[in-house]
Parts: sequence; C-alpha cells; structure tokens
Amino acid sequence: MLLIAIAVASGILVYVFTGTLAGNLTKSGGSQVTEQISMDAYNFQGSTLTVYLRNTGTSSANLTSIYFNGVPVTTFTFTASAGCLPASSAVYNNCPAGGTTALAFTPSPAPSSGTSNSVKIVTANGAQFTYSVVAGQTG
Repeated sequence: MLLIAIAVASGILVYVFTGTLAGNLTKSGGSQVTEQISMDAYNFQGSTLTVYLRNTGTSSANLTSIYFNGVPVTTFTFTASAGCLPASSAVYNNCPAGGTTALAFTPSPAPSSGTSNSVKIVTANGAQFTYSVVAGQTG
C-alpha cells in the first residue's frame, strides 16, 4: 500500500511540474521559439567589428540590446537589407523572417588581436543569442 501511495504522489508531482513548465514556455505565445537570429559571418579586422546577421526564425525580430564581452554597446550602425528596417529610437532593428542585416560597432576597450570575444544580441521578447568572434580575423 505504501509503495502505491508513493507512486501516485510521485506521478502527481511530475504532472504538476511538467504542466507548470509547459505553461511558462508557451505563455508568451512561443515568440522566443520562433525568433532565431544566426550570425552568417563577421569581420573584425581593424578597430571595427561588423557582424552579419540573418533572421532564420518564423517571426519578425526586434533587436533591443547588444553586448560585447558583457558590456552594453551604445554606438553602432545597422546596414539593412532583405526587408530589415534601419535602426530607430524605439527599436534598434525590425527584421522579418528571412531578413538580413549588418551590425557594425567599435568595441571599447579594443581587444588584443587573436583573442576570442563574445557578442550577445537580445530581442524585445527576451530571446538571447550569443556569438564568438576573434579579434583581427574574419569568420
């Protein structure tokens, strides 16, 4: 009897946990699942880093924050193409599914040539995409 009670209680706990987890993941309409930003290439020769991004997801992506090695990037330029809108004061970039853009900025302080650095892009829905770039190289 005791084993049956333990099995039923365990089943209830698993059911509640998975139901809560599934509810939290779908609460925002699945927007984080449909937003997918990939880095096609980068050019980090000289002092300016240019990252070429593509929205490979199924929904439009609004890029709201950019970080270089954990430090917020406040001065940058977007070169929009394939339907992406240029930067505005409210949203840095509105890129539809399949859209591409080039993001350029000068990191401060400048990293040493050959060092690996991280670039993190955050969308309006909270999705985070982190990429690795090497100073002094293209990729």
